Amino acid sequence: MLQKAIENNKIAQAYLFYGNDGVGKFISALYFGMALNCGAINQLKPCGVCPSCHKFLCLEHPDLHYVFPTPNLNLSLDGEIKNADALKQYQAYLQNKIKTPWLDFFFKESTEIRKESITYLIKKLELSAHEARYRIVIIENAEMMNVATANSFLKTLEEPPENTVVILITERPQKMLSTIISRTQQVYFKPLARNVIKDILCSQFEIEETKARTAARIGGGNLKNAIRIASENDSVMRNWAFDLIDAAARKDDLGLFGLLDKYKELQKKDTVGDLLKYIRIIVGDLNILNIDDRAEITSIDRLDYLNSLLQNENSLDEKVLDYLLFLEDLNRKVEGNGNLFLIMINLYLQTKYLLSA
Repeated sequence: MLQKAIENNKIAQAYLFYGNDGVGKFISALYFGMALNCGAINQLKPCGVCPSCHKFLCLEHPDLHYVFPTPNLNLSLDGEIKNADALKQYQAYLQNKIKTPWLDFFFKESTEIRKESITYLIKKLELSAHEARYRIVIIENAEMMNVATANSFLKTLEEPPENTVVILITERPQKMLSTIISRTQQVYFKPLARNVIKDILCSQFEIEETKARTAARIGGGNLKNAIRIASENDSVMRNWAFDLIDAAARKDDLGLFGLLDKYKELQKKDTVGDLLKYIRIIVGDLNILNIDDRAEITSIDRLDYLNSLLQNENSLDEKVLDYLLFLEDLNRKVEGNGNLFLIMINLYLQTKYLLSA
């Protein structure tokens, strides 16, 4: 759709890119701006190597205006950040966005899209463009504009300066003002297919195929999650899941407390949520093998072990649905800040029941 808009010279004044995290909204917004200003002739645009594209990739193009939630920058009328600590964090955020955009960056203080940033943006847009055919405005996490800030930007959004394209990015369009949304062309970004994520992990991050396939499945269509799982703590988290299942299969109640101590540093909300995803995949593999021992599974490197679990199990197919529903309920408790120790105990007991003959 965006390529056709460029080819037919029918560029909307404002877009809303919405969808889950980690599906390419920001990089698509950046590449769209690059394509609109690319200096390549009769080549694929954006080329990525011309002076204009290079400046966009470095977030240094004078006609690229990038706004995102920040702490209080104490911004001057000329755009100078007077808060020294906030300036260091601001610059670190930009470097992270350029070099490792799949990694989340956390500011020390609470953030929002502040009115001072929008006021300064409006002031810059009143000036002439420096060199670009189209000035590009990217506002990330646009739902983090409060009502006053959003209303101050409304007139600019209704009547942006000539040859200016505004791209709003959000995961939660329901939190945005309807008056803002109605003035944009909406573009939905669906979750990425597992095979796409797997191919990216293998080709660009040199992740081994089995690990990439597992991470792609756990990532749930979110490339950022899949990269984190595959490259940071995949082996530890996966081993934790298999260790817990093994203790449950052996009915090793005392061994459970050894595991709780061994993995105590990982007993946090996010990591326990990841553990539940691994458990779900392993149990799914068991269920698939129980139906067809030649079927393709995710944990192919643990095939012999999974088959050994099935040798003494005759009623898995009768219990697996209730177990998966139990995992969903447990995940809701994790998200609701439930007691993680009790959650781990319940997980072990229900897994032991699932694997009991």
